[in-house]
Amino acid sequence: MAGKNPIRRRNFVKLSGVAGVGLLAGCAGGGSGTEDGTGTTEGETGGGGTTGQTDSSGGGSGESIVIGSLQPLSGSFTPWGNAHRAGLAFAVQEVNEDGGVLGRQLEIVESDTQSDAGQADTIFRRFVEQENAVATVGPVSSDVGIRTARTAQELEVPMLLHMSGTNQAITPETTYTFRVGLLPAATTMQAQASLVAEAGYSNVGAIIGDYAWGRSVEAGIQQHFDVDVNVQAAPVGASDFRSFIRRYPQDLEMMVATGHPPGSLSIAGQLNELGYSPEVVTGPSFPPSVIAGALGDLAFEGGFTHVHNTDVYSDEFAEVARRFGEATGNQFDTHTAYGYVSGKMLAQAIEDAGSTDSTAIADAIRNIRFDTLFANPIEYTENGELKNQVQIYSQLTSEAPSYFPEGNFGFEEQFRTDALPALPADQ
Repeated sequence: MAGKNPIRRRNFVKLSGVAGVGLLAGCAGGGSGTEDGTGTTEGETGGGGTTGQTDSSGGGSGESIVIGSLQPLSGSFTPWGNAHRAGLAFAVQEVNEDGGVLGRQLEIVESDTQSDAGQADTIFRRFVEQENAVATVGPVSSDVGIRTARTAQELEVPMLLHMSGTNQAITPETTYTFRVGLLPAATTMQAQASLVAEAGYSNVGAIIGDYAWGRSVEAGIQQHFDVDVNVQAAPVGASDFRSFIRRYPQDLEMMVATGHPPGSLSIAGQLNELGYSPEVVTGPSFPPSVIAGALGDLAFEGGFTHVHNTDVYSDEFAEVARRFGEATGNQFDTHTAYGYVSGKMLAQAIEDAGSTDSTAIADAIRNIRFDTLFANPIEYTENGELKNQVQIYSQLTSEAPSYFPEGNFGFEEQFRTDALPALPADQ
């Protein structure tokens, strides 16, 4: 690779690959501890400026342009962090090998947020004030997304969300936060309402987590579904959902587990254990390697549906996935793609801005039309909501894709929406 290693680590965390994750107390657990092959390194804490805003000649110490990576690399959301960081690193590697941005190399500084909102806020501020980061990426937890969106606004530094799909992450007062990997809860429920209508289901249940994302899903169900949905709220840390499942009739046609990300795989498995066989169990957009590893054969034949923005059926996706597989020995998937898209889009925004000034980069993102690995080009409202995006629902298959014959899974499309309108910021 030309130039510097793409990532400097600020907190010492265990290096993890994308594969090899399992369930821990109903939540997604840690990674395999293998090098991801994209140049990830651990480094010493560095210096930098002490102001909250970079100037037009800033963007990092030396010649590099710094991107801050706020990743959950331990705790319940570890698999999301592992996949996203691998895709981001690969995008940065490709950008740097192609000459960088504005004649300079991109560099990532990364820390483990542990999905703690306060810690993520502290890390964000350190990245900007000490490392001169011009933008940040990575939040997964809705609580982290809500907190860091306010930090981004205060510091006037753009942030690309990996997930954090709660409606509350973006408000009329936030203009520096942009969604990438997950449409907001209300829009996702609008999509699932379309699935229900097309399939003609009338017997639908939902188990949500009792926190921001789960409650946003509940509100979206109430707003968009034309059928009555029996919604049960469970603690975020729950691992045994059998008492909730038994409240549903045996002829349940669809279970919306999207609203309980850490428990959705357990919900799918326990539905099967109790003799339920709904045609569809909608998950929360888990990395597919986690679905395959946790559910085994049930992932391929039990109706568990992967929700994603990445169009895994496109030629462009196949080509990037092939290059990633050759470079890293790992399978590129929907969530690796979100990291990759974030890195490539930031590079394009910096080029469009012609500057490393964070406000100029945010303006460039706001006005971007970025044709990428999604079904439609990425475009944003003034407040950073995705508009005209297509949400895709796929079941995993045991057949590896042609672009990565060593893979453990493939995809079979079940449903895709029409282009979805952006959620108004005041909702």
